[in-house]
Amino acid sequence: MSTPGTSTQLKGKVALVTGAGRGIGAGIARELGARGASVIVNYRGSVETAEALAKDITAGGSEAIAIQADVSQVDQIKTLFEKAKEHFKKIDIVVSNSGIEHFGALPDVKPEDFDKVFSVNTRGQFFVAQQAYDHLSDGGRLVLMSSISAHNAIREHAVYAGSKCAVEAFARCFSQEFGRRRITVNSIAPGGVKTDMAADVGYKYLPMADSSWSWEQIEEVVSKRTPMGRIADPVDIARVVAFLASEDAGWVNGQNITISGGASG
Repeated sequence: MSTPGTSTQLKGKVALVTGAGRGIGAGIARELGARGASVIVNYRGSVETAEALAKDITAGGSEAIAIQADVSQVDQIKTLFEKAKEHFKKIDIVVSNSGIEHFGALPDVKPEDFDKVFSVNTRGQFFVAQQAYDHLSDGGRLVLMSSISAHNAIREHAVYAGSKCAVEAFARCFSQEFGRRRITVNSIAPGGVKTDMAADVGYKYLPMADSSWSWEQIEEVVSKRTPMGRIADPVDIARVVAFLASEDAGWVNGQNITISGGASG
């Protein structure tokens, strides 16, 4: 398993990561902290893990705090940014990571199912970006979270995939508005990543699998689809985000970056 890097690449920067209580978001928060950034660990319900992560980042030498907010609620997004700005006095990096999975056959999808997914994955990211526009320092960074599902034809995955397609369009369009303040906007589209969410629904991505499959079986099949023979760890995604957050990525703007290890299918 890969481990977070350590450097002073982001020293003096302040990063806000939504949905950072677990999974990919936690990996991103940890990596940015390891590279010197102060970190706001946003979470919706994972209070214990979010606070533990903030303590770990602080123990590693970077300041971190955990702030609760549900990004499906615009007023809570606004409060999140206000609290973050009040504590750190500035925000240099925003990573809009919050998201929820969904699988459902077309005839079975209810309006409330559709709305629940889009309220977080799409609407939530739009209004996180709106607050980022108001609060990011000039020369800052905004990274939105798409998914490889936006590019692939996956059975019964249309709602989730559609919610992520929109995010890639957001990044392209937002880059035109943020650019006047030298703020870059990009999206990333991870492939399979070893997280608790993947363990719960990973079998649904594999036509030959069913709910009886163990995570070990799922991981074996997915690993065979990548040239390097493994599934991604959250830190693999986090390192790309750390690059986009750095000075080195100052001319990367309005792009979507697929992070799949070259996976096929």
